[in-house]
Amino acid sequence: MADNNYQNDNQNDNQNQQYYQGPVQNMNYAPEPPKEEKASVGLAILSFFIPLAGLIIFITDKSKKPKTAKVCGICALVSFIISVAFSVIMTVSGGLFASSILDDGDSSYSQGEDAGTVQAEGEDSAANDTLGDYKCTVKGAELCKDYEGKDAVLVTFEFTNNSSDAASFDIALDAKAFQDGIGLESAYLADEETDGLVDVEIKPGVTKEVKKAYILRDTTTAVEMEIAEWLSFDDSKIVTTIEIAK
Repeated sequence: MADNNYQNDNQNDNQNQQYYQGPVQNMNYAPEPPKEEKASVGLAILSFFIPLAGLIIFITDKSKKPKTAKVCGICALVSFIISVAFSVIMTVSGGLFASSILDDGDSSYSQGEDAGTVQAEGEDSAANDTLGDYKCTVKGAELCKDYEGKDAVLVTFEFTNNSSDAASFDIALDAKAFQDGIGLESAYLADEETDGLVDVEIKPGVTKEVKKAYILRDTTTAVEMEIAEWLSFDDSKIVTTIEIAK
């Protein structure tokens, strides 16, 4: 009788072990997929303003943080495209502006019946005659002699001071004359009062004609005037051609 009870207890233990071990041995756990945080807004902004940083983030984090890497790469690419497009637009606009100044700034002058006068043909000067706070137009030119009897040309400018302070033509603008690409020296006339008008200061908002003379290399080659603003980072110029053909 005791042996039967012992055998029954062993059978119950085995059944209990099978009952508890069965489900444990058959339980399968599926591995959880890796979770990635949302793309970093701060890194995206950094990538837009510094495209190189965005490229570095894209290369280094594309396997560990693909969303962040992708967003940073896109921001860097968009920033680069915008930068290139802006540069192209500025270059084209600058070229068109410079071309318009050169095209509009050329006006031809030819010698009239009076051998001592160079008269204008058509419009007097450039359509765009503004240089910074000043306006300048070449109104005319006439052949003359300097105090030593050398051939010279006396150029008349219409100068407007739109700055906030009184200024003279020679202080505000740099007017250079060339023949065959070679600069002409300033001429000093016997009539010092006429030649010295470029040094007279005029108040803001005032327009006045001033004259300046240059020694000619010859009396047949055209004179090219280039007018620019003193002490300016702007390369704009007013270019006018004066013909002295006989």
